[in-house]
Amino acid sequence: MAEHDTLDRFDRYCELLDSLTGATPVISDVEPRVAGDGPVRSVSYIGVPGPGYVTGFTYGLSLPSHPDWGTRGRELSITVHSDDVEWSRVPARVVAALRGICPFNSGQVLGYMETYVGSSAMNSIVLARPAVDCGSGLLDLSLGDVDTKRRDLVEIIGAYPIYSSERDFVYSRGFDAFWSLGWDRFDPARTPVA
Repeated sequence: MAEHDTLDRFDRYCELLDSLTGATPVISDVEPRVAGDGPVRSVSYIGVPGPGYVTGFTYGLSLPSHPDWGTRGRELSITVHSDDVEWSRVPARVVAALRGICPFNSGQVLGYMETYVGSSAMNSIVLARPAVDCGSGLLDLSLGDVDTKRRDLVEIIGAYPIYSSERDFVYSRGFDAFWSLGWDRFDPARTPVA
């Protein structure tokens, strides 16, 4: 499934992210549930989009395909107002656990048994549009001239940390009802809104 995972592809991905963020990342590996599906990496940008923020992208979700995605792949992104770089690694840990099982669709909520980061009780994420502007929403990881049908396109999906009570609210009332509530999508220290 990871046949198109190459160092050139990963380098191209990082070049595009560096261009979007204007920064240089800290890269860390996360052990995947199924090693044969390829690596899972966290690409973390400290101080992006500004001082006191951290932004993280996954690499590895786009390696295997999923029927919901069509001809493109997906990767996740998170942005939080925190100095704790662990927040930027949360999506990569989720991908490592659920890649190949979950479609990672916008509006979906995903939970975890424990908290993601020790300083917060949040243990779930809700998926939506990414906080970081990705232009058209697709990154083209194609190397060289390729046929339009063979382009290596990756969609970035935003991951927002939430509480388990908020996850339950999404299950019972729906994504739109939750998303329309007044809550700071970037504050992992906020109080629950549901």
